[in-house]
Amino acid sequence: MIGHPDRGAGRVRALPAVPSDTTLSLRAGEWATGGNVVGVTQVDVRTVRVGGSPEGMAGWVWVRGHNLECRWPWVACAREWCVRVAVRAEALYDALAR
Repeated sequence: MIGHPDRGAGRVRALPAVPSDTTLSLRAGEWATGGNVVGVTQVDVRTVRVGGSPEGMAGWVWVRGHNLECRWPWVACAREWCVRVAVRAEALYDALAR
């Protein structure tokens, strides 16, 4: 399990469990693309899997899932996941609490 430093304490705590099919509403600055470009808008992701650390991005974790539109009948996304964003570990806690 991936962890991140507990603010100011120097300890590492485990990331929260994120059940599959959880909708995360990530705000600007809380997520980034695979190219380390920080998002400037809100993005909603319906999770498939959370885990793994993006290279060169300490304190971030990969979130794989789908856009909310993938459930629309005329979209019918057949892939396991179609969205992959890096999320700041502390933002993951915030998004789950919203």
